[in-house]
Amino acid sequence: MRLVLALGERDADSLDSYHGPPAWQAEARQRHAALAEVQRDARALADTLAARTFARDEDEVRRAFLVRQLRAVVARIDILGGARPSFTDEARRLFGLDAESSAHSDADDVTARTIHAAVDRELPGRGDTAARVAAFERNFLIPATRLPAVIARAIDGCRAATRAHVDLPPTTRVDVTYVRDLPWSAFTRYEGRFRSTIQINAGLPLTVDRALDLACHEAYPGHHTIGSLLEMKSGARIELLVQATFSPQSLLHEGASAVAGALAFAEPERVAFERDVLFPLAGLNPADAERHVRVARLMDGLHGVEAAIVHRYLDGALDFPRASLALERDALMPSADATLKFVNRFRTYAATYTIGRDLFWHRLSAATNGDEVDGRWRAYVALVTNPAQALPSGR
Repeated sequence: MRLVLALGERDADSLDSYHGPPAWQAEARQRHAALAEVQRDARALADTLAARTFARDEDEVRRAFLVRQLRAVVARIDILGGARPSFTDEARRLFGLDAESSAHSDADDVTARTIHAAVDRELPGRGDTAARVAAFERNFLIPATRLPAVIARAIDGCRAATRAHVDLPPTTRVDVTYVRDLPWSAFTRYEGRFRSTIQINAGLPLTVDRALDLACHEAYPGHHTIGSLLEMKSGARIELLVQATFSPQSLLHEGASAVAGALAFAEPERVAFERDVLFPLAGLNPADAERHVRVARLMDGLHGVEAAIVHRYLDGALDFPRASLALERDALMPSADATLKFVNRFRTYAATYTIGRDLFWHRLSAATNGDEVDGRWRAYVALVTNPAQALPSGR
């Protein structure tokens, strides 16, 4: 905990959340240890733990978790010092991610062509597919004056869907603020005592479907819910009071939050909620709500394409303009430049939303035992409350 707090004092991006004793954070702030010192101590502690063995299985699992987290601290400080490893090496060292096993394949190209063809059928007309998608999505952008009402109601809907399957304290709550120039579309800071603050980037345009996905991702059953569930069981796991941004634990949490919308709403339920509730709040015509959701789900299938382009960009095979063009053309991404600016700052963290999402969904689906809805919810809670269990590598 003290090492992650010390790293956060030197690099705020490296500290995702902390809700432990305030005195520990004050101590880290006062000491303001040099990065070299933090790295030395993290490496020494990781080596010490790696050489230990414990009789109880749960202690062995906990030890392995701490070693992975500490190795990620060491790797992050290398990057802060100017190291630029390959995408594969960086993803492995920071997140425990086997990016080679998850690399883009010929099958992914076939899937992408199938999705492009399906989008073309949904959105016929002149011009390339990306231009038609961008024009279509503009019809569903939420006016700035209506955004708070839409987000508040979307969070309510996600909360209701989550509470139907997950026991949460009655005091759980989220506070939403709106900012500009945030590198993320939204960011959740878990404050402890079952409270979170969600910052939403009002400078980025949001469609109705994207707003609902964001509400589920950040609040219920995503980041806020995960933080609340962990706090409910963290009495004997003090290390869970702190989370390093660049770590295997973040891969698990982002992968889980990335599938939160799909878990909370089956597509028919999602269409009905957007059409009958969110579209009127946004002042938009609900006539095309079903197609809006359908196209958005098709676009979700292109995150593997996005991951492959980011991989090539960070390895230097694509420069910024070519990577931006590839994201627009192949991943059908209307805000490609903003995505690449995020990648410039957070590098392989972008893989937690794409490769991490696939890994988590695969694990979730494998644990259902044929019980499609209830089984997935039980598996989701079990996975996110056991961060010592790393996500599987590969496909």
